[in-house]
This record gives sequence, structure tokens and C-alpha cells, in this order.
Amino acid sequence: MKPVRLLLMAYLLPTTGFAAQGEAPGFATCAAYYFLAARGHDVTQYDALYSAGEFSLNEAIKRHGQAAQGKMETSSTDMMHSIAKDWRRVAELDQKFSSPCETLLRDAGFPPP
Repeated sequence: MKPVRLLLMAYLLPTTGFAAQGEAPGFATCAAYYFLAARGHDVTQYDALYSAGEFSLNEAIKRHGQAAQGKMETSSTDMMHSIAKDWRRVAELDQKFSSPCETLLRDAGFPPP
């Protein structure tokens, strides 16, 4: 492979992540998930989930600027609609987002909750 191509791939990989591939959520979506999960689970998990949300949002902002905040808010609204604003259904969000978001955080060097 040509050096220019390798350089381009090295540049794009950390900035695009899963979200650009459409295979898994990106940092803004994971931030929304973790902030909602922190509110939807018991208090013993709150700190770990909220910290993961903060890390995810900060990573999204590093990559996409303030547009990340809007993406997170949109994702949060979509997630709340998907569970009909019923916190008892937070496990549905866990099932969809927990594993891919944990992978995204782990790949970024943050220990997932």
C-alpha cells in the first residue's frame, strides 16, 4: 500500500469511528445513551455511567465541535421516544447500545462502565 494511502487511513480511522460506517453508534450517541442509562439505573451505577457519558461527549466535541451537542440531544430524544419515555424500559436501550458503546470507549482508551 502506498505511504500516502496509509497516512490517509491513519488520519481517518480515529476521527470517523463507527458512526461513519453506520455499524455502531458514535461518541455523541453513546453520550446520550450513558447519560440516560445513568438516570435509568440504580444509584450504584450512576457515577460510572455518567462518567462514560462525559467522556463520550468530550470525545464527540473533540472530533465534531459543538455540532456534537446537537447530535447528542437528537439521539437522546430518539432514545426516549423508543422507550415511550418509560424509564422501566431502560433495559431496551442497554440491549441496543451497551455493547457497541463499551467497545467504542474501550477502543478510545476509556474503561467502560
